[in-house]
Amino acid sequence: MKRLNVLLIDDDPLCCQDLRDAFAAFPEVNLLGEASTLKESISLIEKLRPNLTFLDLSLGHQDGFDLLRSLSSPPLCIAITADPTQGATGFEFDLVDYLVKPVDKARLGQALQRAIRRLSTHAIEDAPSFLVEISHQKVLIQASDIQQIEAMGNYVILHSTKGKGTIRSTLQNMLTPFPKNTFLQLSRSRWVARNQVSGWRRKSLKLFVTLRDQTELSVSRRHASSIIKTLLPPQRAK
Repeated sequence: MKRLNVLLIDDDPLCCQDLRDAFAAFPEVNLLGEASTLKESISLIEKLRPNLTFLDLSLGHQDGFDLLRSLSSPPLCIAITADPTQGATGFEFDLVDYLVKPVDKARLGQALQRAIRRLSTHAIEDAPSFLVEISHQKVLIQASDIQQIEAMGNYVILHSTKGKGTIRSTLQNMLTPFPKNTFLQLSRSRWVARNQVSGWRRKSLKLFVTLRDQTELSVSRRHASSIIKTLLPPQRAK
C-alpha cells in the first residue's frame, strides 16, 4: 500500500480534529504534522517533506492558494474549504481533489485513492529536473546528477556530474520536491546528495565527508553530530 505522508494545513481546530478522527480509518495516511498559517506551512513542508497536503483555502485573512504559488514544486494537494465556489481557481494548481466542509468520509476515501494513483503513476515522471547554465550553455540537470547544492542569496549553485550551474531559486524551494534525507546538510548554505557520500573522517578535530569522486567537504560543528549518526563508519587513514 502506498504511504501518504500528510501535512494538514487548517486554522480551524474543530475541522482539524474532525480530519484527524477521519484519518484513523485510513491506515495509508501518516499524519506528519499540522500548520495553521502560511509561514508555518512553508517551514513544515521544508522540514517534513510531505507528499500530500490537506490545505484549507481560507486561513484567517490569508489565501491558501498563496502557499501553492510560493512553492516551485509543491506537494500534491487536496483542498478543503467551506466555500464551494473556490473550486474553479483550484484547477490552475492541478489539485488532486477538492473537499467541502464538513468532509464526508466516503469522499475522503475517494480523494485519498486519487492521491495514491497520482503518486504511483507519476513517481518517475515527476522526478525533479532543472535547467541551468553551464559554460554559457543551457543544460538539463536530472535529480540523479546532483552532487551538492550551495545557496548564495536568491541563487542556488548545483554541483553535478555535468558541471556546476546556477539557477535563480531559494534553497528551500530547491529542496522541497525531494524526499526527506535525499540531501544532507553540511553547513548553513551547503547540502550534499546522500547517495554521493562514501564516508567521513576527522582531521584536526574537524569533520569531513568524502564523496564518490574523492572530493572532501568540511562539515560545520553544528551539523557534525547528525552527519555522524546518518553516514557510514569513518574511513581508515591511509
